[in-house]
Amino acid sequence: MESTNRKPLTVLLLVAFGVVLLRTAWIGDDSYITMRTIDNFINGYGLTWNIQERLQTYTHPLWMLLLTIVYAVSHNPYLSLIGLSLFISILTIYIFLVYGSQDEYSVFIGWSILVLSNAFIDYSTSGLENPASHLIIIVFTLLYLKWRNDLSQKHILILALSVSLLTLNRIDLLLLFIPAILEIIFTSEIVKRIKLFFIGFLPFILWELFSIIYYGFPFPNTYYAKLTTGISHSALIRHGILYFFNSVAWDPITLLVIGSSFVLSMLWGNRQERMISTGIMIYLGYVVWIGGDFMSGRFLSAALLSSVVILMVFLNKISFAQRSMVFAVVIFIGFMAYSPSYSAPTTRDDELENFTGISDEQAWYYPGTGLLRWGKSTPLPYHQWVYEGRDIRDQGVKVYVGKGIGFLGFSAGPIVHVIDHFALSDPLLSHMPVKAKGSILIGHFVRPIPKGYIQTLETNINQIEDPRIAQYYEKISLVTRGKIWSVKRWEAIWKLNTGQYDYLLDQ
Repeated sequence: MESTNRKPLTVLLLVAFGVVLLRTAWIGDDSYITMRTIDNFINGYGLTWNIQERLQTYTHPLWMLLLTIVYAVSHNPYLSLIGLSLFISILTIYIFLVYGSQDEYSVFIGWSILVLSNAFIDYSTSGLENPASHLIIIVFTLLYLKWRNDLSQKHILILALSVSLLTLNRIDLLLLFIPAILEIIFTSEIVKRIKLFFIGFLPFILWELFSIIYYGFPFPNTYYAKLTTGISHSALIRHGILYFFNSVAWDPITLLVIGSSFVLSMLWGNRQERMISTGIMIYLGYVVWIGGDFMSGRFLSAALLSSVVILMVFLNKISFAQRSMVFAVVIFIGFMAYSPSYSAPTTRDDELENFTGISDEQAWYYPGTGLLRWGKSTPLPYHQWVYEGRDIRDQGVKVYVGKGIGFLGFSAGPIVHVIDHFALSDPLLSHMPVKAKGSILIGHFVRPIPKGYIQTLETNINQIEDPRIAQYYEKISLVTRGKIWSVKRWEAIWKLNTGQYDYLLDQ
C-alpha cells in the first residue's frame, strides 16, 4: 500500500499524465479497420470485414473484444476507441505510480521518462492495442519481480494468465516474456508448472481454436499480408535498422532507456531482471528481423515500459545525488525530441520520413482526429477517407479497391466489398507473392490484382483469367465462404495451412 505522504505525489502525477493524454489523444486510420469488423458483428454479420467472407483483419483479438463491449454501449466508434484507450492508459500509470517503486524520487524519474517518450505517449491512445498491452506488461513485470522468491501455484497461474492475455492481445509480444516463462518453468517442479501454464494459456488456446474453425487460419490475415511476402530478409533487416535510427532521431529517450536498462540488468541485476531484459532484446531483434514498422515508435512502447520498471530497481540502489544526475540526463535527452511528446503535434519531420520510410502517424492524423480538435472539425474523425467512403456507399459501388481502408471502409458500410492493394483485407491477395522493386514501405506491400478478380467479387462467379490463380481462389473461397463444418472446407484448411496449394501461386 502507498503511504499517506505518497498519495499527493501519486495524484499530482496521475493528473499531469491525464492532461498530457488529453492534449495528445488521437485516432489512426488502422484502428477503424477493427471498428468495421466490430460494427459488422454488432449488426449481426459476424466477425467479418467484408460480410461475404470470414476474414480476420485485426491483429489484436483481446483489444477487439474489449472494444466490442464499449461500442455495444456507446454506438460511437470514435468515443469507443478514445475512451477505452484513455481509461486503460490512466489505469496503467496508476499501477505504475503506486506499485512501481517504494521510492518517490525513482517513481518520479520513471514517470518522467514515460511522459517524455513519444513512443509511449503517442500509443497510449491512437485506437490501437498498445494501451491494453501496456496494462498487462506492467502487471506481469511487477508481479514477476515481486514474487521471484515466492512462486506459489497461485502466483504461477496468475503470471501464466497475464502472458496468455498479452499474447491474445498481440501474439508477437509473447517474445517479451519467453525467458521469464522458461525461468519459471525450469526452476522447480517442471511438469507441474507446465500444467499451470497450460491452464493459464487457455484463453489464447481457445481463441486459436476459434480462429482455425471460424476463419480457417491460426493467424490474422495481416500476418500473411505483411510477413509472408517473399522479400529478402536482408532488405527487411536494413529497414528494421532504419526503424531504430528513426527512433533515435525522433524520440531519443526511448532507445536510450531501453539500452541502459539492459546493460544495468546484465551487469548487476538478479536472475529475474536479466530474464526481463533478455526478453526485451529478443523482441527488439524480432522487430529488426521483420523490418520494423511504418509507424514510428509503435513497436517500442511495450519494451520501454518494462525497461523503466527495471531501471527503477537500480535507481533505488544509488544515492540521491546520483539519481539527480540521472534525472538531469532524462530531462536533457527528453527535450531533444523533434516534436515534444507532451503537446499536440504541429509539425512533421518530412526529411526524416522520406529518408526512413517511417512516419509520425500522430502528426499525420491529429489535425482530423485529435481529441482537442472536437468542436473545430466535428464530427470526428474529420478526414477525406471518411467522405470518400460515404460517397462510395451512396453511389452503390459493389467492390472498391484502394488504400487507407480504415476510415473509408467503416464509412462505406457493410454492403460495399472493400479491399486494398496492400492485401490487408483480402484472403487471396495476402497469399500472393510481392513483386518488390527498389525501396519498400513496411506494411505496404502491393499485390497486383489478378485479371477478372474484381468481376469475380462483383458476381460471385469465378472469372479470374489465370487458371492457377483461379484454382487457388476456389480453395481459399471454400475456407472463407463455405460451410464451416463441411469436409471439403476442412481439407482445404489443412492443405492451405501446410502449403500444399502454394505451387499454384509460384509464378
